Amino acid sequence: MAALICTKPGHRPRLIYRIHLDRGPAKGRRKGFTETDYARLLDAAHQQLGGPIVLVWDNCETHEVPPGSRV
Repeated sequence: MAALICTKPGHRPRLIYRIHLDRGPAKGRRKGFTETDYARLLDAAHQQLGGPIVLVWDNCETHEVPPGSRV
């Protein structure tokens, strides 16, 4: 599961999330979210909220993207 808690002054907080369904072991398939999945989640949040997003990342090693790569 990946989730964003979104706040905006004067509005109630919102939770926007995506669930990763594990369809069992498969050769070459990732167990978790890909960089593209995170990018789609952020894009969906941007569309739903209708404004800029300030992202605070938890710096967990499983979320790291190799230097120089683009999401």
